[in-house]
Amino acid sequence: MRAPPLFRLSPSTSPPARARLNRNDSGFTLTELMIVVAIMGVMSAVATPLLTRDNQVDAGRAFSQSLARELQKCRSEAVSSRLGVRAFVFSDRVELRSYKAGATVGAAPVAPTVADPLLGSVQAKEGVVVLNVVASTDVAPTDEVLTTTKSAIIDFLSRGGTQLIGSPIPTSSVVYIKNKKLPAGTEFSAFRVDVAAITAFVAVRTR
Repeated sequence: MRAPPLFRLSPSTSPPARARLNRNDSGFTLTELMIVVAIMGVMSAVATPLLTRDNQVDAGRAFSQSLARELQKCRSEAVSSRLGVRAFVFSDRVELRSYKAGATVGAAPVAPTVADPLLGSVQAKEGVVVLNVVASTDVAPTDEVLTTTKSAIIDFLSRGGTQLIGSPIPTSSVVYIKNKKLPAGTEFSAFRVDVAAITAFVAVRTR
């Protein structure tokens, strides 16, 4: 005779257990989903202006910092190659071109033109413009002087200094940059890139 089993498996889950399983597997109700969607909409509405402003701030800051790095490289390139580097500063970009060696030994290097090959360039993002490049002793510009075809010129000399073309004496140059997407007078709405005359050291700051 077989011994009876120590325990018996229930053929089906008891009604209370089935009820618990049904409640757990039911998922979200339509009301709960609507509440989640509404919360996400509110959070998106609050965050979008902040993200947009951050992107606008970054546009001017990124261009100013990229420009400062490239201008600092111009100084190193001019000293190492013993040929000057000319920066053509337009309202929407800065183009860098190297001087060319003279036709004969001892001849003065030839200044580049906008038709010569690029050594490098920095493109401004949408809404960011370069107002003008002036000597550090001049008054800061308030209106746009440069255009996409009219440029200011800074020469980086082979001996390590700089010269703002059009200035009668070697003087520090200041590149004034405006972020047109931010209200005037607010922080990060304007930047300046200073280029020292003697050392060609480049620095960025808000103004």
